[in-house]
Amino acid sequence: MTNRTNWNDLSKTAILLVFYVLVTYIGVKFRDVIIETDTAMLLLLLNIVSGFWLRRKFAYVITALSIVAFHFFVLPEHNSFKFQNYQHIITFTVMAFSGVFAVKITQSQQREINKNKQLKSELNSNYHLASELASLNESQAIASSAIEHLERNGQFKAQIWLFSPTLFCLASHDKLQQSEYYSVVERFMLRGEQSSEVLSASLALHPLSGQAGLFGVLVIQSEQVQLFNPILTTLISLSLSRSEANSALTIAKEANQLEQMRNTLLAAVSHDLKTPLGSIIGTATTLSDSTIKLPLDTQKELLQSIAEEGYSLNRSLTKLLDISRYSTKTLIPNRDWVEPEEVIGSATKRIEQVVKLHPINLTGETMLVSLDYALIEQIIANLIENAAKYSPVGEAIDITTDYQKGCFSIEIADRGCGVAPDETQRIFERFYRSEHTKVKGTGLGLAICKLIVSAHNGTISVSPRIGGGSIFTVTIPCDKYDLTGIYE
Repeated sequence: MTNRTNWNDLSKTAILLVFYVLVTYIGVKFRDVIIETDTAMLLLLLNIVSGFWLRRKFAYVITALSIVAFHFFVLPEHNSFKFQNYQHIITFTVMAFSGVFAVKITQSQQREINKNKQLKSELNSNYHLASELASLNESQAIASSAIEHLERNGQFKAQIWLFSPTLFCLASHDKLQQSEYYSVVERFMLRGEQSSEVLSASLALHPLSGQAGLFGVLVIQSEQVQLFNPILTTLISLSLSRSEANSALTIAKEANQLEQMRNTLLAAVSHDLKTPLGSIIGTATTLSDSTIKLPLDTQKELLQSIAEEGYSLNRSLTKLLDISRYSTKTLIPNRDWVEPEEVIGSATKRIEQVVKLHPINLTGETMLVSLDYALIEQIIANLIENAAKYSPVGEAIDITTDYQKGCFSIEIADRGCGVAPDETQRIFERFYRSEHTKVKGTGLGLAICKLIVSAHNGTISVSPRIGGGSIFTVTIPCDKYDLTGIYE
């Protein structure tokens, strides 16, 4: 790199020397028509070009040579350094000073241009770092990105340490050992320094601070630690502070959401669990009162009421337990070959008390698909129970199964009141109850369905049914077993 640069300088110098020689030759050859000042102006122009184009030492040397050549060849005392006229002394002096001054001015401008280019390069580098850090939210990712940037753009090896909850290294350059700098960082933390500290010619510590004060330190290891730009510390501090603030905000939101869910759960328990329990207690108290003589038919109806309310209470408690156990992170389907007809029959058996007054029509080919038997049974049971609760007594529930394009689908259609267009998404939220109907329930059945379907990477939706009612459709990507050989 150094040799190529010197060769370029020599090449530029040679080119300009040719022009200097040419101008001097013209000044000598045509001295009868060109006066000395014209030649001096041309040489001055070349001096300006030399000052802008060449390195300083080359520019000064070639300018000095041009001054000497002008004196020796162009001034009327040709081929001599003598002055016979004082005007020639003035011309020579102006030529010499203007040449040196022109080189100095152009060199100064060149240095300013180089400084501006370097400053622009640093600004672009800092802008890219700021943009990159702004796109990250995790402290670990921010620290790693900053360390990579420092190595890529400044040849700095760096470590980022945080003081809370205890002193620890958040991220480190691959070639730096954490144990090597632990003690110096610990002393820096204990002193609570708010300014940078240069420990040696190759090691410096820069504080990371936010609105709450000092929270970390940036360790810079390099042979040129003095070239480190402190504005980088500010960028890293702001990004880490933002990350910590976002984490605190997320925790606060989750706590608030959990509190809202607890309140909703208490409301659901108070209303939907206490009501059947009160009915059971009241009915049982009546039956156990020896002073009340009830006909056998009435006693049978009251016992039936206790059974139905107990069943309802059991279903509600089961859903509350299910929703507390299931989450999209922990619910992992245990897939196996499953026959949909068998699952539908098992689900219907679980809720026979609810669907006993609703005929069920099943349509679909016999197949074996890869699904979680227990979870799919729960989806079907919840959807059938939902259809029965919202349908008039005696109305049939139509179930259709199919397998298309690598997905198993099941549709459960009812003749109920339907779902309002603005509730087609909200009905799958936990504890959501439609204001358009007064059917008892916890508001958890469809939320459980959505959790299970999501765990299978599937979809669940509701659409209106022609003639009244709703159609709930579940689609789950899965494998299908080839039964052709079995039935042949």
